[in-house]
Amino acid sequence: MNMIIARYDEIGLKSKFVRREFENILVQNINRVLSREKFGKNKVSREPGRIYIYSNDRKVAERVSKIFGIASTAVSEKKKLDLEENAEYIAELWRNKLGSDKSFAVRVKRKGKHDFTSMDAAKIIGKSVREVTGARVDLKNPDKEIIIEIRDDSIYIITETFKGYGGLPTGTQERVLCLFCDEKSFLSTWYALKRGCDIDVIYNPELKNYVEKIPYWAAYRKINFVESGLNLENMLLESFNMELKGIYCSLTLEEIETYIEILRERRMPVFTPLISFDKTEIERKIENLLRIK
Repeated sequence: MNMIIARYDEIGLKSKFVRREFENILVQNINRVLSREKFGKNKVSREPGRIYIYSNDRKVAERVSKIFGIASTAVSEKKKLDLEENAEYIAELWRNKLGSDKSFAVRVKRKGKHDFTSMDAAKIIGKSVREVTGARVDLKNPDKEIIIEIRDDSIYIITETFKGYGGLPTGTQERVLCLFCDEKSFLSTWYALKRGCDIDVIYNPELKNYVEKIPYWAAYRKINFVESGLNLENMLLESFNMELKGIYCSLTLEEIETYIEILRERRMPVFTPLISFDKTEIERKIENLLRIK
């Protein structure tokens, strides 16, 4: 059976009750994205530390890796655990992918009660792969890594992995207002979503091309968009009169001194996630994010 494994990290630090609530929201976000982007119906299930999507479409794995809360996704083949038999099958999969001029390492993660350790499993699989392919084992700097997960009575053979952005699932934190008054506001808004916040957006209509990309990163959760021709100073002052849990804006370290007196007027937290980045870093991050879709 082919499936996609979605892993999270920061959620795992929460209490059992909170983790369950965050997992629920994350699964809802995954289902919404797959539905909105016409990936078809894909069954989604979960267990502690893992979310399973019953699909072998690498495009699904790649897209889900872009949903906040996900640390990585992996396309995998699930089989009943029989280590000797599994090792032979894995070796055959790698027969034409490795040769005597290549090196490899087997990485095994294991959960559950077994009569062998992760190292034992790696040795058994590695032996079969070496015998079939003639490749040598190199645990420090291999040409290829063979990634395996063993969970209870199942083994998952990983064929491709996509790194995610982690963070918290969007919608697990309170709603905040994002001020979208320049190009770098795209990045400060992105960080609000990554922190798990639902958002509303006040934006300059000249930046509509950037604003239109926000729903993709928000997993298509509800966002209220309001056009405004105000600059950042006036956006802040106007926002301070609203009933808000917080405000995200694009102020940088070079700009913050100019706004000190204005910020003293605030009645709620004002978050400045770009404060630690210089101009080059901000431009590079935005450029990389805009390439994704």
